[in-house]
Amino acid sequence: MDNIIRPDFQRAAKARAGETRKPGASSPVQYVKTYGEVGSHAVSLVRTRSGLGGDVYQVVIDMPGGQVGPVGVEPATKDGMFDADRVGIAVLRTLELLALRSGDFDVA
Repeated sequence: MDNIIRPDFQRAAKARAGETRKPGASSPVQYVKTYGEVGSHAVSLVRTRSGLGGDVYQVVIDMPGGQVGPVGVEPATKDGMFDADRVGIAVLRTLELLALRSGDFDVA
């Protein structure tokens, strides 16, 4: 199965330590669409080159300080786009429910 998400724990540890990694020239990121916004958070879909030999779709959460994520990764295929859309809508709905429950966000 080539669409299994494999966590990169070293990248997460570096991010917690304050180190940031910017995409290099070999990994351009292409904005595809935004699923919606909740307060200052936006859920978007981007297409990027994977180090494993192909393009992937990434569902990301955009905040004023930068991106959180990816929260979902799928291969850049027709089926991958379908699955990424489902992930994007689910993440957006989760943010909406958290906003209504906590009152921390203004629901757009």
